Amino acid sequence: MRSGREVSSDLARAVALSIGLAAAVAGSADRSLATEPDPSIEEILIRGQDTGVADLFVVTPDRATPNAPDTTEMMNLVPGGDVVNNGPLSGQVQYRGMFGSRVGVRIDGMYISPGGPNWMDAPLHYAPRILLENLAVPRGIASVSAGAESIGGSAHAKLKRSQFTDSESFSAAADAQVSGRSVDSSIAGGGILSLANERHRFQLVGSAEVGDDMRAAKGRIVPTEFERYTYGGGYGVRLTEQHEVGIGYRHNDTGRSGNPALPMDIKYVNTEIANIEYSGHWSGAEIALNAYFMDVDHVMDNFGLRTPPASAALFRSTHATSTAFGYEAKTSLPFYDGTLAVGTDGHLVDHDMDVSNPNSSAFFVSNFNHVDRDRYSLFGEWRRNFGERWKLELGVRYSLIHMDAGNVDIGGIPASMLPPAQQLRDAFNAANREKFEHLVDAVVKLAVEPWSGWLVELSGGRKTRAPSYVERYAWLPLQATGGLADGNNYVGDIGLDPEESYLVDLGVEWRRADFYVAPRAFYHWVDDYIQGVPSTNADVIALSGPTTALVFANVEAELFGLDVPYAVRLPLNLQLDGTLSWVRAKRRDIDDNLYRIAPLRGRTTLSYLGNGWQVAVEGVYAARQSHVSASNGESPTGGWGVMNVFASWEVSEGIELEVGGDNVLDADYAHQLAGISRIDSSGVSMGERLPGPGWSVYGRLTARFR
Repeated sequence: MRSGREVSSDLARAVALSIGLAAAVAGSADRSLATEPDPSIEEILIRGQDTGVADLFVVTPDRATPNAPDTTEMMNLVPGGDVVNNGPLSGQVQYRGMFGSRVGVRIDGMYISPGGPNWMDAPLHYAPRILLENLAVPRGIASVSAGAESIGGSAHAKLKRSQFTDSESFSAAADAQVSGRSVDSSIAGGGILSLANERHRFQLVGSAEVGDDMRAAKGRIVPTEFERYTYGGGYGVRLTEQHEVGIGYRHNDTGRSGNPALPMDIKYVNTEIANIEYSGHWSGAEIALNAYFMDVDHVMDNFGLRTPPASAALFRSTHATSTAFGYEAKTSLPFYDGTLAVGTDGHLVDHDMDVSNPNSSAFFVSNFNHVDRDRYSLFGEWRRNFGERWKLELGVRYSLIHMDAGNVDIGGIPASMLPPAQQLRDAFNAANREKFEHLVDAVVKLAVEPWSGWLVELSGGRKTRAPSYVERYAWLPLQATGGLADGNNYVGDIGLDPEESYLVDLGVEWRRADFYVAPRAFYHWVDDYIQGVPSTNADVIALSGPTTALVFANVEAELFGLDVPYAVRLPLNLQLDGTLSWVRAKRRDIDDNLYRIAPLRGRTTLSYLGNGWQVAVEGVYAARQSHVSASNGESPTGGWGVMNVFASWEVSEGIELEVGGDNVLDADYAHQLAGISRIDSSGVSMGERLPGPGWSVYGRLTARFR
């Protein structure tokens, strides 16, 4: 374990930076701010960000940067947020050091089940930025009403949709956008067209995004090209003033897209998503119902975009499918001078994955066969205000997880590999693969407004997560890992225990007419954290060859840190805003760190706010990350910083133009959360961490008509 001096040094550095920022903010504010604040300060203007209520951070796509095709990049604007980047359309949400299935990501209330075992189509893959209304992330501990298995927090993407009007006559509206950037020669366009009156609303949505290989400071990263097309529609009706029903459908068609950090690239991802929802009021209770269906057909290979293997025997094509059904029913009603929300939800998924070689019909791997992961959940949450200053929230959730898997098989492999593979297959097929997990979450939040413009919140809770289907049922050592992208081979463990996290969170918000600052500190004690450890199975080691063989196992972990959003209005129409985030994550059972954890990092933007226009210069920076996982063979990264500039102009009512430049100094840098390259190209070598984008110019034109 690291010494207390080292941990104290990290913590002191983060605390000093946050206190320094808060002091700078306070020192820049007008001395008259000690008086009663102007009511308008409740929503301090930060383009593309809305702090909303104290425990919710909302990001909108109006923000010029980060300028990338992957909506997940917007997590870089969230305090404590970051992105695990495995490809131009394959980013995963990281929040306070946790990522993947530990963060409950939903789109319009629907849980998203990626089609592939490496999450090439991670949840926000299905929320193109052009069609996004906002991305909301609860700060601190997610309430139990935010969803099940949210051990690492939650994020909710809301897509654009038609809105009812106040008139009997139908009126049309449109929200369209077209954009392009030079770093990958990409273009994107799309939007929503709606027709509505006071009782009916119709909508058509669509987007198209195409990009070439990305340029880094040292050269092109091949393959990082991408293409994605989305279209759909929806209809809603007000049955009465108290009752509404809506239906929606979307089709996602992702074509050839590179994933240099993964063993294969996307050939296609074809996905259908449909839902029906109801909201209404019955005898003083608010009721919401939602049911949805999702079907993913996903093919990936290692020869279509990247340089094919030297041997025809090493060509691989993988076909993965995912079919999911979900539902949610909840109601909110007055209870003991407060509001009681109760509900039930479920998410039932079936996964299959087969590996083949187009050069050999005899070769096949049935890697995941009829894998079921079904979750049924109940929750209750009570909120009450005590006087004008105190607020209390109590919540509890119970979830039942049922998992099972069919028999697996393998064929057409070399004779030397056959006995170990057959023994692993036979052991898996002979095992009792059906599992039931009972999970209980509980959250307590207490908030007080001690003075005008101040809010203090103390939260505590217990959060749980059952193993993913990959962690439990991966029987053959492969690099199908849920997107860990560390280059190691993994197998699962049917007997894994669920993760249990005990959390404490302390937040302070200080808001005045010309500034806002809201630091939050947290500590997570995690029992049975699921992490790869060296395998001792002789068959697994034999099949892995020179590649490190790991097995998913329960270990002990802890995470703690601090994150701070801030904003201050300065003289001469200037505004300074940004975030600072720091997390420390390590094993408690051995002297090691958790894998793929973002270092101390921040973003600071200085803007000039004109009448209908804005110009800004922005710095994005990160410290060196030396706290890396030896178990995963993770390498450290150095500190880095890039500068962006951008401007926006309201050309006329409803029409806006944005232009800018990213990484204008063409800095050569690599983010700790970027994957390790599996290929050689002009901009990166095999085994090297993927670099960030080089300098780029971009433009975006938005038109909104009502």
